[in-house]
Amino acid sequence: MSYMMWAEIKTRNGFVADEIISSYQKAVRRSMVEEACEYAYELYITSPQLLDKLWRRILTISVEDVGFGNLDAAVQVNALNEMRKNYPYDDGDQPMYFIHATRILAESTKDRSSDYLKNIVIKSFAMGKKPEVMDVALDKHTKRGQEMGRGSKHFFEEGTKVIPQLEIDNDYRERYGKILEVYKPEDAVENAFVYGKDQY
Repeated sequence: MSYMMWAEIKTRNGFVADEIISSYQKAVRRSMVEEACEYAYELYITSPQLLDKLWRRILTISVEDVGFGNLDAAVQVNALNEMRKNYPYDDGDQPMYFIHATRILAESTKDRSSDYLKNIVIKSFAMGKKPEVMDVALDKHTKRGQEMGRGSKHFFEEGTKVIPQLEIDNDYRERYGKILEVYKPEDAVENAFVYGKDQY
């Protein structure tokens, strides 16, 4: 249902549904735990459709409003959403899951950076911005990269760079680099496994 449709629906206690939905999210954003739980309960007791709408808000809030403030929140509320599906709408345990999810979100540190960045990208594209293909992207996995003669050595030296690099306690990169100094695909043993062309 669109936002306009929720504006046409009344909750059990006579509120306009879209205003209770909005109130729920604002309460979560402001760490108003009990108030958020009350708005959630009003949506729940109105209909199964508004319970589903509540859970879609909960899932979005975990990324939109909590974000990097609690990177576990999205995983936790997704798990709670899956758990609640094991109970019928009118089961007495049903509210436990959205109450718990609401507490997690409302009490978390908040960070809306992902939403701001999403909107920067969307509105920049709407004003005509387009991405540019990076030179480093033209590697052995692309037609142009292959035409440029870029193979595993180029990919190893340029395409595999990661920033920031985790501190590691192994020598795998160095060892793989030494293999690439002598490796020739055409000299592979007769029974060597051949991967599909789309492998990354």
